[in-house]
Amino acid sequence: MNYLATEQEKVQTTNFPTVGQEIEKARALQEVQGAIFMARQFPRNEMQAQRKIMEAAKRLTLAEKATYCYPRGGQQIKGPSVRAAEAIAKYWGNISYGIKELSQNTSEHTSEVLAFAWDLESNVRAERIFKVPHTRYTKNGGNTILTDPRDIYERIANDGARRKRAVLLEILPGDVVEDFLNECEKTLIGSNTKPLKERITDMLKMFEELGVTQEMIEKRIGTKCDNFIAKNIVDLGSIYNSIKNNFAPIEQYFEVPSAAEKQKEETEAKLKSSGKDGKKKQYEPSQEELEQLEEIYGERNEAE
Repeated sequence: MNYLATEQEKVQTTNFPTVGQEIEKARALQEVQGAIFMARQFPRNEMQAQRKIMEAAKRLTLAEKATYCYPRGGQQIKGPSVRAAEAIAKYWGNISYGIKELSQNTSEHTSEVLAFAWDLESNVRAERIFKVPHTRYTKNGGNTILTDPRDIYERIANDGARRKRAVLLEILPGDVVEDFLNECEKTLIGSNTKPLKERITDMLKMFEELGVTQEMIEKRIGTKCDNFIAKNIVDLGSIYNSIKNNFAPIEQYFEVPSAAEKQKEETEAKLKSSGKDGKKKQYEPSQEELEQLEEIYGERNEAE
């Protein structure tokens, strides 16, 4: 009986809220009430907000990161990236959004995370609760357990970005998002800040950092990079954002050569750089060899 009474007392003591917890709850409640009050006092002007969103789409740096794409069922699926969703939410106004780590399980090496988006005017809220493993996938197929708090934070932020994008797109008007993406595409195609050749060179360098070669890109587009047009740069930019944000692996967009093919390409490149094309050529003696031959044949002629 004493054991049961002691255990029940422990449970009651554990579940009893502390003063700090009560203060934190009161602070959070007041913060939410204040945000809702301000949103009702200063409602958004939808026409003005949409105008600002369209103006933001004309910025080249934002337009380059506004879309992503990934293959599904033999087709390319394109959509707004998390940067586009954040930009639209910023100018649409009166929206609270973000990701929060709810708990950490040190034995299972996972974190429980909440991604949320809340329209404070209409009281429409969307959220996702998901688990993030504290692991990093290696190229050889293995997993590395993350112990550094900074690495764990970056993994949570990376996985949480996709959920944050999803909940934001649930509460944002679909037509506003679509108009924003169309304006971004016009910005990319009609941008004259850099010559097309320089934009192609920059794009090739960005892909090279991901391990994608120029030959792989040209094989996908179907022509040499010298023949690329602005629309190709727009499509490649979406693919780059998708690979960089881990929406899909490189293999789903490009044909990755095997180890034997890579070795063959490296060998051919070395031969080409050394002035050889790998073909059998007629032997040409050096000047020293010619002088030695003249001496030999000269002696033979004198003897005869």
